[in-house]
Amino acid sequence: MPPPNWRKNLERHGGFWRDGRWYDIHLDRRMPLALPMLDELVLALPPLAPGTTVCDLACGTGNAAFTVLEAYPGVRMMLLDADDDLLAVAADKIGTLTPDYETLQATVSTDGDPLPNGPYDVVVAALALHAIIGHDVERAEAETRYELLFRSIRDALSPGGHLLVGDHVGTLDLYPQLKAMERAGFQAVDCAWRQDDFFVAGGRVGE
Repeated sequence: MPPPNWRKNLERHGGFWRDGRWYDIHLDRRMPLALPMLDELVLALPPLAPGTTVCDLACGTGNAAFTVLEAYPGVRMMLLDADDDLLAVAADKIGTLTPDYETLQATVSTDGDPLPNGPYDVVVAALALHAIIGHDVERAEAETRYELLFRSIRDALSPGGHLLVGDHVGTLDLYPQLKAMERAGFQAVDCAWRQDDFFVAGGRVGE
């Protein structure tokens, strides 16, 4: 099969974002704040002891998992995504750092059910939640979906577990996201870093 037309790269909103390897080689150029965001997400984490279970939610090509593992190579990583091809790219990437990982193909919805295969000690979500919620959603509906999604994550965390989110505010502004996290039952909710539309925020569940 011939490759797709290269000129899609030249369109204003063009590109081949669903192709994992294209995504990786273009990420830094197309989203120059994405990699600093990942660094800030890892810096916002509490210390992760060996054996800590971490889920990279809607992991895509595994960039968040890779960045976490570079800092804390002893954690046990779950790569969770709906796309088998992206999971394969992510597994290739983090397999260079650790053999202690699993992949799980699953569609994450906003119905409030816990994430599969928990409990986890930490959930990280990088450029993931806005995609799960959807891009063309009215504000009230987006707030409801975020709250249900945060409940799904909360119910999949161990007591004292943490959620760290690195994202941009394309679907819902940051403050309403933080309030939805609080309504979903998270404690110690705060923003660790923000630059332009990108941010790192988090919270934890009670012990």
